[in-house]
Amino acid sequence: MSIQDNKRIVERFSSHFERSAIDEILSMMSENAIWWIKGKPHLFSGAGKKTKPEMEQIWHDLYASLQGGLKMEVLDMVAEGDRVAAEIRSFAFTKTGKVYENDYHMLFTIQDGKIIQVKEYTDLMHAAEVFL
Repeated sequence: MSIQDNKRIVERFSSHFERSAIDEILSMMSENAIWWIKGKPHLFSGAGKKTKPEMEQIWHDLYASLQGGLKMEVLDMVAEGDRVAAEIRSFAFTKTGKVYENDYHMLFTIQDGKIIQVKEYTDLMHAAEVFL
């Protein structure tokens, strides 16, 4: 796939979050995809290395606490080969009325049109304040 194709995959993948489209999100990932979130798992359960089924559960739990979807706006991308680095800004309201607004740097690895790995860097302290 071309670099432009890979960037379009990241754009489409990110757009599914606003519609709470977990099935579509999962369909864009390979069966053995790995999602890694920088942080200490003993302080925030979402941190660390997760499999696709573990991410599915995390997303179900996340959407259960939100009013609607999670806007994931891609601000910028740089791509080389099968990797796309994306700067993304999120925005959502929780059911308790809190605002979740966070920035991410995500490094996607794409193979045969599927996301096989994501490395996520974000402010987990803000996530903990809003969701815990």
